[in-house]
Amino acid sequence: MEGTESPADRRVPRFWSYISLVVVIATVLCGFVLTDAAWPFAPFRMFSVGNDPNGVVRRMAMVGDTARGPVRFGATSVGLRRAELEEQTPWNRRVPDDRLRQLATAYNDHHGMPLLHLQVVVYTTQMHHGEPVGHERSNVIGDWATSGWDGPRVDVRLPLAPPWPGYNR
Repeated sequence: MEGTESPADRRVPRFWSYISLVVVIATVLCGFVLTDAAWPFAPFRMFSVGNDPNGVVRRMAMVGDTARGPVRFGATSVGLRRAELEEQTPWNRRVPDDRLRQLATAYNDHHGMPLLHLQVVVYTTQMHHGEPVGHERSNVIGDWATSGWDGPRVDVRLPLAPPWPGYNR
C-alpha cells in the first residue's frame, strides 16, 4: 500500500537528527574548552577573537645581507609559515645565535646567494580606529653574522627567548 510508512522508516530520519544535534552541541561546548589543535571541533582563535582597533599590530620579518646586497624576506623563505615564526619567537625576547644560524642555513639551502648577516626584526604599527597612526617602528630582536661579515651589527639587549620547540625536531 502506498503512503504507509513502517515504524523503521520513521526512525531513520530521527536517528540522523539526533546525530546532527550531538555534533552541534559538541562543537559549541568544545569551542569554549579546546584549542586550535582540536579543529574542526573548536574554532581557530585568529577567526574567533577580534583585535583592538586602537591596539598595536606587530609583524616579524628577516633582513639579511648577501655578497650582492641586502635582502628582506619572510618565514616562507626559510621553510616556515609566518605563524610558526611569530608564534615561536616572542617579539620582546632576543633570538639566540644558534636559532639565527639555523634560519640562515635554511635560507641558504633554498637560495643561490648565501647570507653573510641576518637580523630578525619586529615591525610595530600603532592603530587608531582601525587605521595606522604615525610611522612603523622597527626593533631588531636578533643579529647574527658569519666571520666574513664586516658590516654594522646591532647589540640586542633583550632577555633570551625560550627554546624553540618547532624547528628541527
